[in-house]
Amino acid sequence: MDNLVELIQTNAEGKDLSVLGGTVKLVVDDQVVFVKPDGEISGSDEEADCTMTIDSETMQSIMNGETSGQAAFMTGKLKVSGDMGIALKTQSFLGK
Repeated sequence: MDNLVELIQTNAEGKDLSVLGGTVKLVVDDQVVFVKPDGEISGSDEEADCTMTIDSETMQSIMNGETSGQAAFMTGKLKVSGDMGIALKTQSFLGK
């Protein structure tokens, strides 16, 4: 997945990220995306309220709408540390 930050920014465009209620760090292979509830999305590797770790193939599947984040979590392909409630809200800007 080339330039994951841009892909997430595109998916999140026009969405109200304040509903997240906290920060999210996505770790996808060797890339990091940091999402703030004010809508700022960057490649910063900061402490977050919720950290989600996933491989690029599964992430692509979620972004294409082929797999849900919940299914990826239940099968062990998505790891979540921190606030699980925030993780559940990420589908609004990750999936189709």
